[in-house]
Amino acid sequence: MKNLFRNTGILLFILLSSISCEDYLDINNDPYLPQTALPSLYLPQICYSVAEGEMFDSRYVGSITQNWAYGSASYFSDRHGSSYTSGTQKFRNHYWSTGSNLNEMVLQSQEINQPVYEGIAKIISAYSWLTTTDHHGELPYQQAWDNTLTKFDYDSQELIYSEVITLAEEGISILQNISEADIEPDFAENDFIYNGDISKWIKFGYAIQARDLGHLTNKSSFDADRVIALVDQAFASTDDNASVQFVGDASATASFMGPTRGNYNIRYPSSLFVSYLDGTYTNEIADPRLTLMLNPDDNGEYTGVHPAVGDTAGVATAFYNKYIFTDDAPYPLISYFELQFVKAEAAFIKGDVATAYSAFVEGVKSHMEFAGAASEDIDAFISTALPADGAALTLSDIMTQKYIAIFTSNETWSDLRRYDYSSDVFKGFTLPEEFSVTNDGKPAERWYPRQYSEVDWNSDALEVIGGLDPDFNTKPMWFTEQD
Repeated sequence: MKNLFRNTGILLFILLSSISCEDYLDINNDPYLPQTALPSLYLPQICYSVAEGEMFDSRYVGSITQNWAYGSASYFSDRHGSSYTSGTQKFRNHYWSTGSNLNEMVLQSQEINQPVYEGIAKIISAYSWLTTTDHHGELPYQQAWDNTLTKFDYDSQELIYSEVITLAEEGISILQNISEADIEPDFAENDFIYNGDISKWIKFGYAIQARDLGHLTNKSSFDADRVIALVDQAFASTDDNASVQFVGDASATASFMGPTRGNYNIRYPSSLFVSYLDGTYTNEIADPRLTLMLNPDDNGEYTGVHPAVGDTAGVATAFYNKYIFTDDAPYPLISYFELQFVKAEAAFIKGDVATAYSAFVEGVKSHMEFAGAASEDIDAFISTALPADGAALTLSDIMTQKYIAIFTSNETWSDLRRYDYSSDVFKGFTLPEEFSVTNDGKPAERWYPRQYSEVDWNSDALEVIGGLDPDFNTKPMWFTEQD
């Protein structure tokens, strides 16, 4: 019996030895369970995760920018506090659910010769790098997806800003050389931003570059003409807005901003934002967007909450079911009206007040239309509540109206930091009376990176840039510093 088992074992060994290791392992390549996905199947998740990172982190950034304030007193982000665990969704999504999927989408697009996905990947990547560095500062860039490494060095924000331009230019170049006939049918139905319209993706690439270079107003290299030219190559109307679409028929398909998700149950419009709409700074003429963007409070009034004070009266104005705070409202990543204010600012700095005024008025008008204002109300407000011409226009007019138009966007924080939170630029803006204790009396300039990947696993590299210092969140950004 022992010999039978032994001889059977020898026979089995010989049989298996005659089969190559490669053939044996082919059992993992099940034709009914594919190991790779078509590039079109990556795109919906990528589109969603880009917006998700922005929306998640906006809850905290919006406290710093005073878009809104927390319902209870002394909330940490109302006082410019930061955290390694909250407000880091963008960091996670950038490197994982967006970045890793972008890499796979490019590989699979090359396999099936569908360069449209590679072009879009570069444009989305440019956007993600820009928004993530604007939130956190220095980032691992050159080593980011080197799978041979377990620790990753940080690169300067200056390098990343340059690479954003390069990525966007490469994406535009690829998409400009693609024939519509060569694009697979599944592309459009999986494109949750532009529904397969390549021309709008190209415009998005120019819009990203305009935002990137528009941030450099404190740099000697700032080129107003180039910024204006990029805006003119980008969006032609709000129809071109880079917005992520939501169905909104269930929690899984609803916008993060909507009532079903419940992420703004304890956040209320700031007193600053309400003052921008109630006529305080517009000749006592209420902005038509007041009733379109906000709900009245329990007394039928429009009230705001002062940061770090909380809703002491218990009747504050709420957000839900107005403006983009609905389950199915598209979430704008970059908008036409944002770009008009970028153009207005650049032209104003250049000294071209005629161009600045024209873009300023177009920014206000197009955002009012986006919010649902009637044309007669728009015309009346512009003619009576705003500067009459370029000679009367100020930088403060431009930046305050931009603040209103890009409400909910983390981009407002970039603007506030570029101008040192100045009330001369942002009408009525005042920093909180008391900062978070770790800020050492300074306002927030950045957000801490993510705890789990950086503090737990990449702390040596993080320490090099001061990322373990308790007041790291107050360290100025490269793009905001004068040179």
